[in-house]
Amino acid sequence: MVKKILLMPVLFVLLTASETWAITGLGIGVRGGVIQGYKCDKLNSLPTENKDWLKDMPMIGVHLEVGTLRVIHLETSLEYAWKDQNLVLPGSVRTKFSISDLSLNGTVKYMFSLLAIKPYVGAGAGIHKLAYGISNDAFSVYIPEDQNRLGLHAVGGLLLSVPAFPLELMAEARYTNVQTKEASTRYATFLAGLTYKLP
Repeated sequence: MVKKILLMPVLFVLLTASETWAITGLGIGVRGGVIQGYKCDKLNSLPTENKDWLKDMPMIGVHLEVGTLRVIHLETSLEYAWKDQNLVLPGSVRTKFSISDLSLNGTVKYMFSLLAIKPYVGAGAGIHKLAYGISNDAFSVYIPEDQNRLGLHAVGGLLLSVPAFPLELMAEARYTNVQTKEASTRYATFLAGLTYKLP
């Protein structure tokens, strides 16, 4: 009898821990948003017609919740951002400069459960394939200078999840630092997404 009483707290902890960390679902979804405040000394100093051309950049993507735990969400996402801008080269040669960022990201999110609305914070890392190009009617040059770079990010957002409803809505703000060659590339992303919870 004494042994049973002594084992009850241990059993309670084990049951609580297993319930907290049990996988409760998977989900797939889409996302879109805008990158703002793109800071890269090399790009910000280009002789572009619009000095604020990197002020905002569109972004689209897909994501997969590979495991949804009661408190911790694990998420992977594939995102693509791009921007074009007119550029004047020496000799008054007019060209178009383009930048693109294809990234594969992994993020760990800690959820604060408030019924249907769940605020969260998190952090993660990603591989960014950065590509630059210069083109006009006469030529096109691809500049693969900063390909496959590591990026670190911190996130904060809100998740709207209604019980017994298969769709989740999310709004998120994220700060990213990509380790490019000469100096880090930094920017903020504001995005919204929709996730379909798999049965």
